[in-house]
Formats: sequence, structure tokens, C-alpha cells
Amino acid sequence: MSTKTTFKRIALVAVAALGLSLVAVAPSSAVVNTNLTCTTASSIGTDADTCAGIAGPANFVTLSAASASVYVVLTGGTFTDGTTAKTVASGTTASISTPAAGTITAKGYAITSGVASATAQTVTITVAAAASGTTYDHSTAYLNTTTSSAATTNTTSPTASATASATSRARITVTQYYSTDTATVVSTASTKSVVVAISGAGSVSTASDGTLAGPSVSVSAGASTDGVSNFYVYSNGVSGVGTITISVNGTLVSTKTVTFYGSLSSYSVVASKTNIGVGETGTLTVSGLDANGNAATLGTVNATSATTTVATVTATDTSGVITVTGVAPGTSVITLANATSSATITKTLTVTVSKTTAASVALSFDKLEYAAGEKMTITVTALDSNGAGVADGDRSLFSSAGITSNVALQGATWTASATVAVVAGKKTYTAYAPLVAGPISVMATQGAALDNVIALSTSAAVVSASATVLTDGVAQAAADAAAEATDAANAATDAANAAAEAADAATAAAQDAADAVAALSVQVSEMIDALKKQITALTNLVIKIQKKVKA
Repeated sequence: MSTKTTFKRIALVAVAALGLSLVAVAPSSAVVNTNLTCTTASSIGTDADTCAGIAGPANFVTLSAASASVYVVLTGGTFTDGTTAKTVASGTTASISTPAAGTITAKGYAITSGVASATAQTVTITVAAAASGTTYDHSTAYLNTTTSSAATTNTTSPTASATASATSRARITVTQYYSTDTATVVSTASTKSVVVAISGAGSVSTASDGTLAGPSVSVSAGASTDGVSNFYVYSNGVSGVGTITISVNGTLVSTKTVTFYGSLSSYSVVASKTNIGVGETGTLTVSGLDANGNAATLGTVNATSATTTVATVTATDTSGVITVTGVAPGTSVITLANATSSATITKTLTVTVSKTTAASVALSFDKLEYAAGEKMTITVTALDSNGAGVADGDRSLFSSAGITSNVALQGATWTASATVAVVAGKKTYTAYAPLVAGPISVMATQGAALDNVIALSTSAAVVSASATVLTDGVAQAAADAAAEATDAANAATDAANAAAEAADAATAAAQDAADAVAALSVQVSEMIDALKKQITALTNLVIKIQKKVKA
């Protein structure tokens, strides 16, 4: 053995003896590892400073020394031969066991000319419980009526025609994820079984061409490519709600619904206004319904007005919005139909046309008297020259000051504005009565939409309404308390009187009993005296008889 080789071995033994202490003095600012890398037999990506492993009784990762021999000390693990420290010669490898999940730290000290560096370079090995993508954790399921691509969002309240068709009405995409990660899908081989079932109306299939459709369909475990499986929803001629359940690995993941509507059976109409103004327009929004009341395809709506001198309408519309134009004050019957003749679906409603200016405007309270702090309702009523409510909309019924009051009112819902938004000529506001007793008045000056202001250009009149607060809140509370106290005192007096009467009755009963006992005592004494007399007479008779017998 050469002297040089002997010196190298002595140096390695010295390094082994000082291994732990060398780890302890390694600076925290260690440079990037340049001479110790990590490779594995399980194809896990690595770099010079970190690597990953998978837990298992026979699993391992492999360290490789680069340009120089390295003395390696492990913390948290062992080499496959059971040791925790060894020299890895340049260009060779050493395997580290990874039996359990956790972290293993490998400190590497480069050896130059038989001398180990005092500074370590570190490789951190993170051991996972399982390989990424092999452990199923959860799934997502989306249903979308855009069937040309995978569903990544849910369609809100999806509907579809109930008419049987080989064209899919919706697409369901189920994605299975690894662990709690929301980005990494489970590998194909590790996917779980998926079952999609529908009840009520409709059918489901794994095919996009309408084949194999039925009430239930499934994808077996290991068959969801890259963790994803797609299902398709079809109409089967049955109208109503189809309830779809999606289960993965036997566990319910999501429930979806699709409403399958039948053919048009009736109309539903919503009017934008109660009263349409002369020269103004309103709309009738028409919706189609099937026999079950579900939304159905509307088709063309044909509209006619019975009295065109009062109101006119758009003749046909496919969007479901019929425009009504007010011509003159009055009413007209509007007919909606699915055909201009021999219609099978019709609906009629009456529209009212009113003037847009008022002949009169008034304010009123809902009561004449209020308790302190009580909620009050104040109503504005605007009538046209025909006595009908002014047409719906914003009307300049007051001056810019709007409604005012003689006392401060809390919570008043009106603002200082000339405009009042009336419906059928009315608008209500609320406020709360003051806490001080006395009269309340609300008032307003007539505005530019009043006929007299328009025609005569006269000074606008002031309209008002009045009510009264009966008492202030504090006084009323005191009065209520006093009344309650009086009631309590009266109740106590009544109770005392009842007790006294009961005592008198008891005394009388006791006296009656004493009198009865006294009378009985006299009777007993008299009877005893009579008995004594009878005994004495009997004794005397016996003595007389005895004397006669002796004689």
C-alpha cells in the first residue's frame, strides 16, 4: 500500500469520526450544490439541491457524486445498506431508502487530495406518500348547454326542448383530482368509476351522437382519460324536470337539473305599466309556457287592439315584447294569439290609457290621529280631467320644494323634488309622528303638470293634509304606568276585601258551632237530672217493697 493511499484512508476515517460535528458547523448560507446530485429509479424530476421520492418498503432515491468524491452524512434516513454516512466516489452513486413519507437531508463534503471540505453542500429529499396523480381525493362536475367543448362552468337554470333528438342538449364534464390539489388530475390508471343517472325526463349517454342513451350510464375505474370523463344529456320526448346525479367511486359528487319543456300551450304576460299615457308607450312582455307551466318556445306573437282609437299595438313580434301606444283616454282589450286566424293559443288583457296631466292633486294621511312615534302613510293622488288616475310615470305634480311639513318628521321617504312617480295616479310615502302632541300638516305647491298651471299660467295652489298627534310619548308612558299601578292597587284591594269576608264567614261559623255545643250541654244536663230522679224514685219503690215483704 502506498504512503499516499494510507494518508487518504486516514483522512476519510477522521472525517467519519467528525461527521456530525461537521454538519453542525455547516454555514446556513451554503452555496448551490455543484458536486452532488440526486437521481432516482422512479423517474422523479430532480435538481442539484432537491429531489423527490415515493414512500415504499423497497423504494429509494440515488445520489450521484460529480467531479469529486463526496463524504455524505444523512439525517432522517439511511442508505440501503443501513448506514447513515459513507463516501461516494467520483462518478459513482449511492442509494437512500425511502420507506416512509417525510424529509431526508443529505450533507455532502467534497474530498480533495484525501481531505474533506469543512463546508457541506445539501440535498433535501422530500418523500411523498404516493406518486403525484395516483391518489384520488375529489371530483368536480359541471353541466353546460354549450356541448361543443368540455363543461367548465354550470349553465344557470338549463332548459331544453322535450322533443326526442339525437342532438345532445347538455354536456357534463367530470374531473377527478389528485390529493387536495385543484390543478393536478388523477392519472388515467388511477381514476375511479363514474356513474351518471337521470330521473324524471331526459336520458344520458357517454356518446355524443345520441347512441347508448338511457336512464343511467357509467365509466369504469381506470377509464377516465387524464382524469376526465364526459357525458351527454338528451331529450327523450318526456317534458318536465330531469334530475341528474353524478357519483364517483360510489359517492355522490353533484346533482344537476335540466327542465325539458313541451310545445307551447299558453302565454304569460307582464305589463310594464298599469295606465299608459296619451302619446306614450308601454310594453307587454310575453312568455310561452308548456302544459306543465314550464317555459316553452314562444314563436311569433300576433297582437290586436279592440279599440284602436284608444290604443294601438305592434302587430307581430318574435321576441315576446309587444309595444302599446296610448292614443286617447279610455280602455281597450288587447288580444295575443299564435296565429292571425284560427289561433290555438290566445290571451286577452285590458289596457288603460290616461292623460299625462292632472286636473287635481291631493295629499292625505291614512289616519286622522296618531300616537307619538307611530308610522304614518301619506298618499299623493293625482286625477285627470276624467277622474281617472294620471298615467304611470314621473309627473311634475309639485314645485321643486316637493312636500314639506309644519314639524320635523322622522324617517320621511320623500325628497325635495317636483317629480312624483305615480302608478294609477297614486304614490305613497311614509314618515313617523313626532313625540310632541299637536297638529301635523304636510303641504306642497302644485307643479307644472297641473292643468290649471298649464292652461291659465296662474299661481299654483298649495295643497295640504292634516292630522293630530294625541300625546307625547313620555306622558303617554307615564299615563300607562299610572293606569297599570291603579289597576294593581284595585286588584290588591279586591283581594283584601275577599280575605276579610272569608274571615267574617269563618268567625260566624265558629260562633254557630259554639252555640250548638252550649245548647247540647244544657240538653244533656237536663237528661241527666231526669235520669237521677228516675233512679231515686226506683230506689224508694224497691225499699217499700222490701219492707212489705219483711212484714
